[in-house]
Amino acid sequence: MRKRLCLAFLLCGVLLSLAGGTAALAAPQGPADLNRSIETARKTIADYERILGAYDVEMRATVANDPASARRREEIRILKQHYVREIETLKAKIVNDYRQIQEYRARGVQ
Repeated sequence: MRKRLCLAFLLCGVLLSLAGGTAALAAPQGPADLNRSIETARKTIADYERILGAYDVEMRATVANDPASARRREEIRILKQHYVREIETLKAKIVNDYRQIQEYRARGVQ
């Protein structure tokens, strides 16, 4: 049961990262697009933080010292590093989007 849950979280994460990657290809054209981009990034960050929480729970539950448990803990560490980097990237994107919105407002674009 726990393996299915972890696989489901992993699959959701992969799908979200793929969906986020395709959205990054289309450049936002105005403040409304940037606001939608910011909202999407916030939702994705919340999803990634939930996934990280699930991995924390699994990491705490995996306490055995057998090779399979050690391997799983290492996999979880790698996955958590990936999600942390993705969250940092999304936060930087949000800051950049806000900066672009401020530039639009300075020029008088709504």
